[in-house]
Amino acid sequence: MLVPPAAGIEPSVRGQPAQRTLLVVDQERDRDHIERAFDDEPVVIETAATLAAARASVDEIDCLLVPATVTDDDSDMTSDDAAATDRSGEHVGWLETVKTDTPALPIVVLAAEVTPTLMRAVRAYEWTAVVGRDEPRERLVTCITDLLERHRLTALSKRSLASVELTGDAVALVDPTDGIQFASRSLRMQFGADGDELVGTPWQELFTDDAVSHLESVALPTVAEGWRWTGTCTGQRRTGVTFPVRVRLGGLEDGSLVFVVSEADTSASGHED
Repeated sequence: MLVPPAAGIEPSVRGQPAQRTLLVVDQERDRDHIERAFDDEPVVIETAATLAAARASVDEIDCLLVPATVTDDDSDMTSDDAAATDRSGEHVGWLETVKTDTPALPIVVLAAEVTPTLMRAVRAYEWTAVVGRDEPRERLVTCITDLLERHRLTALSKRSLASVELTGDAVALVDPTDGIQFASRSLRMQFGADGDELVGTPWQELFTDDAVSHLESVALPTVAEGWRWTGTCTGQRRTGVTFPVRVRLGGLEDGSLVFVVSEADTSASGHED
């Protein structure tokens, strides 16, 4: 069965940009440069003289911009001392402290020189990025806005997946390489899987060989053309037991697939359609 795409019904995840707050630490001398960079962006620039002051405000901001040479609050070393002793800007011990308290806060490190060592040190933490102090202003804007957008979309995805769990539907989200990225609790129960057992598993393992051939030859081409497909086939539990299922299949813009699976009427013929 073919179902037309619900154009105009599903809202885009990229709406009007909301105003964001960027807190800049220990960079009063560069404030004008940073503010000019964001002239055309819905971003409010605030400053904090020290990392301690910034950490007291993290609940009220969207992103933290910190020089690589800023020092931990408990250290006797000043930012100038750190810069003098570590000209590559690899003095980022403070990052662990901040990330321990606020692991989901996007942080951009501003460095005099972006070295491989610095990149590894910063990227060891989630939601972090590095920008060179002398790079074009556009690079700073792109880095921060991209980081904030990825952060927003990730939060949106988590809320969406949580809402899927609440509906009770048996849903699997499959990435473009055919691996299952997300399996709802209902789907895990339906196929006899525990916890995250299905994550990374090829979606083909949820069905018999004949069902996979049918889905690949009929359903996937339909989805590739922008339609949604609904039909019945044979599912296969982790124990190997088979059972008739009804599948609703749709595609996402990045090539991912969404399977919604329910047990079919046992009185059905069991043939794929």
